[in-house]
Amino acid sequence: MPSEFWTRDLEGSIRGATRRFLAWYRREFFSLFPPETLAWLTDRGDRQLILRAGAQDLWCLDSRGAPLWSIPGDELASTALEDALARRDLARDAVRIGVEIDTDAFFIRRFDIPAAAAANLPRLLTADIERKTPFKAADVVYGHTTTQHPTAPDKLRVSLWILRRDLLAAAVAHAGLALSDIAFIRPTGGRAGDEAAPLITLESRSETKGRFRYFALALVAATVIFAAIGVGGTLWRQARVSEELDTRIQEASARAAKVRQVVDRASSESRLLSVLRTARRNGPQFADLWEETAHILPDSAYVTDFRLTETKPNERALDIVGFASSAVGLPAMFNKSPLFAEAGLTAPITPDPHEKREGFSLQAKLEARKPEAGK
Repeated sequence: MPSEFWTRDLEGSIRGATRRFLAWYRREFFSLFPPETLAWLTDRGDRQLILRAGAQDLWCLDSRGAPLWSIPGDELASTALEDALARRDLARDAVRIGVEIDTDAFFIRRFDIPAAAAANLPRLLTADIERKTPFKAADVVYGHTTTQHPTAPDKLRVSLWILRRDLLAAAVAHAGLALSDIAFIRPTGGRAGDEAAPLITLESRSETKGRFRYFALALVAATVIFAAIGVGGTLWRQARVSEELDTRIQEASARAAKVRQVVDRASSESRLLSVLRTARRNGPQFADLWEETAHILPDSAYVTDFRLTETKPNERALDIVGFASSAVGLPAMFNKSPLFAEAGLTAPITPDPHEKREGFSLQAKLEARKPEAGK
């Protein structure tokens, strides 16, 4: 119920008030200018020439309906309409000719229809002329007005204005014009009273306007289609470029991953080499210890176990087990070496009758190498 109230009453009131305000503003704005300036400002290139029934002169009216100039009937009788308009710098396509006919010449019929049938009104008018009037639709021209029924909100009151075609043809022929030259008919004066009279547009003109409207709609549709094609083509090209960029990015990422693996491998090898170099600078290698031990031990001694151990953090020692002719003096011989320090026997000396030598177990700490100056 609230939505129906908004649609039917409130929105209608707002639209009506807006139209009345715009009409008032336009009228007051145009009143600021002289008639000549106003005619120039409101000139849209579409002139209206009015022929009054029974007369022969064509009058050009301004936007307020005041006559500006005329084409005399004797001029129309002696020359073509196009030539008469050309002498006034007007093209035939820029002029609409209308006929003003007294209201008494019209047959007016009024009837009510449901508001839901408004969409079918053109067919209802033709049927009403054929069934409820003595005329045939082909023999008349007609127009209509619709108003809200005063007592039934769901109904419309239709006023059908019918004019015999032969009366219109006689009025047009009297002025030396053809029926095809007429664009509209305007009822004037007479018995209509306060009722608004319709502006009756002839079929030939309406068909021309309809064709122009369809042509304009076709142009608009073609513009929209071409614009859609252009946008689609642009999006398609962008998609193709995006796919190519994605492919290139993937290839570059794969190459970067391979380069990263090579760099990581080189970095690991560099770190290992750095560790080895640091270890070589800070202390002797195993081969150096083996060579030094072979140099220290006498020829009568030999080793059965040669082991490098770490007794404390950052402190290494060499454990040797073997046999010698005399094992007592071995610690002193290792202490004289620049690679060893604090050498001593870690187990009692045990004579071996089979080897005819003394078994020994000796441990010597490795001497830390001092860093070289300037490095």
